[in-house]
Amino acid sequence: MNVQQRLQAAFAAYSQGDISGAAIHARTALKARPRDPNILQFLGVVSCQLGKKDEGIALLRQAIANGGDTDDNRINLAKALAELGQFDEALKACAPDGNPSTPDLQRMHAEILKLQGRPSDALWVYERLVYENPDDFGCWNNLGTTKLETGDLDGAMEAFQKARDLDPKSAVVHTNIARVLMAKDRFEDACLMLEKAALLNPEDPAPLVELGRTLTQIDHTEAGLRALGAAARLNPKDPKVFIAIGLAFTDLSQQLQAERAFKFAVQADPSYSAGYLNLGVLFEKANRVGELEALIADARRQNVTGEELDYLAALLLNRQGKYEEALDLIRPIESKAIHPATLAQFKGQLADRLGRIDEAFYAYEDMNFAMANSPLGVGKDRTAYQRDIEGLSAKTTASWYASWPKVDFTDGRESPAFLVGFPRSGTTLLDTILMGHSGTHVLEEIPLIETVANTVGDLERVGEMDARAVAEMRALYFAELDKASPPAPGALVIDKNPLSMIRMPLIHRLFPDAKIILAMRHPCDVVLSCYMQNFKPTEAMSSFLDLTNAARTYDRIFAYWEKSCEVLPLDTHMLRYEAMVEDVESEVRPLFEFLGLDWQPQVLDHQKTARERGYIRTPSYAQVTEKIYSSSSGRWHRYRPYMSEMLPILEPWVSCFGYDIA
Repeated sequence: MNVQQRLQAAFAAYSQGDISGAAIHARTALKARPRDPNILQFLGVVSCQLGKKDEGIALLRQAIANGGDTDDNRINLAKALAELGQFDEALKACAPDGNPSTPDLQRMHAEILKLQGRPSDALWVYERLVYENPDDFGCWNNLGTTKLETGDLDGAMEAFQKARDLDPKSAVVHTNIARVLMAKDRFEDACLMLEKAALLNPEDPAPLVELGRTLTQIDHTEAGLRALGAAARLNPKDPKVFIAIGLAFTDLSQQLQAERAFKFAVQADPSYSAGYLNLGVLFEKANRVGELEALIADARRQNVTGEELDYLAALLLNRQGKYEEALDLIRPIESKAIHPATLAQFKGQLADRLGRIDEAFYAYEDMNFAMANSPLGVGKDRTAYQRDIEGLSAKTTASWYASWPKVDFTDGRESPAFLVGFPRSGTTLLDTILMGHSGTHVLEEIPLIETVANTVGDLERVGEMDARAVAEMRALYFAELDKASPPAPGALVIDKNPLSMIRMPLIHRLFPDAKIILAMRHPCDVVLSCYMQNFKPTEAMSSFLDLTNAARTYDRIFAYWEKSCEVLPLDTHMLRYEAMVEDVESEVRPLFEFLGLDWQPQVLDHQKTARERGYIRTPSYAQVTEKIYSSSSGRWHRYRPYMSEMLPILEPWVSCFGYDIA
């Protein structure tokens, strides 16, 4: 082949995706014409795409020196230098005389300034560009993205609106407007804008991915999954889509589907560290530590490195009891793939185990700040749950109970028992022990009673229910039970949901013979422990974002519990966490007698039961696979300097339940 034929073969190979073949033909052509700027440019671009950045940079410099001093060559050279982190050289490529000469070079110059961490300097460039090119859509859009990066939300919105005026059908600018709306905590409006972006460009998966993520963050997860599924169909090789799908399934507690999605992400791109990160976190939460270790080894064989792998390594070190090493490893991590609240909580846990109380408390402060400012946490009224409980208390009176119509019914289903208690009172350890009995079927925080309560409506309607209404609501409860977790014939259903404490009137109306187990733990310990947990900020859980408010929630809940016990003839059994960790058999034997179950010694092997039960929804997923320990009892004493405001609120309950605050 002559030189022209070689070049034609190179272009043909490149157009078919054969980058290596294109490079071979181009190198042969370059031997014949070593100073041809077009061949030098082509081979320089191809070399960069093959990952040979240094070679590509040298070829592009030769192209410029041999008569190919074009905007395209300088932009390609600047991009390659920037990808190697050589930002000063990249800026010189755009502006050899210190001032970019054309709008395209000015845009590239500004992009490099942003990559260099100088968005304010880039802003001046874009401001000049829009002044000189007021009808240029790209200039306004770039100005908007830069203002968004610098935190000027109003300025960003104004720039994006200008861009939208110039191109009303641009999906990109609608997506960017949605990002500003999200930064302004207007998530519903952002979703509407993303839906419009998806309609404007139905072949682009990017708006759908943003929409799916945002819907998931504001607790519209099923709708989010529909958007993400559409994005995956458009681009089935994008690991980011599968990560978002996996996180949505995690939010729905559908762990098998989440695991499958994360594995798809790893398969789609074995070098993508976020795929390993999310799959590894799932393994650790499911107590599948061996698989976590194997996954880290697989990632390293793929030469995957970085902060995401460091985080997984720290999880493994934590499981091995190497807390100091784990903490040293995660302190510098700033990965955007890890939620800041998740990272802060892990730091707090490790510092707490090492006895570094100040460092731990500051980490938990960071965690709660991050959750308060998350899409679900923003705008939450942290006192609303307390007011709701006060409203229930006002209606729950002896005269109200006396007015209930008498009902008789039989439906052939044995009433469940209910395991309640303030969150972090040891309910997960206790339900694991209960699971070890062959005659039980334990539900782990499946909101069956909440489903019924939402159907019944206002508390006053509980007292108005006649036999037919009671039968219908019992039927609804058992239908939801059989759908979510069907029990074996004859098994005693134990419905564990700590905050069902506030549903005692409804529970008693539907199941008047139900056994109620109250898990009890020192009030100061449970309130502190709730503050240390990264709960999803629902109306109830947002109460725990600061210690004093958490103490007030404890006060309201137990005041209502005590009133319910006074008004209703509840059949209750209290079990103390502190006594259970000191002598588990002595404490739980009477519980099984209370439930009418024969004693079975295997219930004491809670570690075996925990390993066999698989994924555990609650924050205690790791602790229940360990030996029973008492180190959490009295932990609040170490944090006493941070608890001065909450102690007067809790002190009456400390005395009421026979604990000590001294």
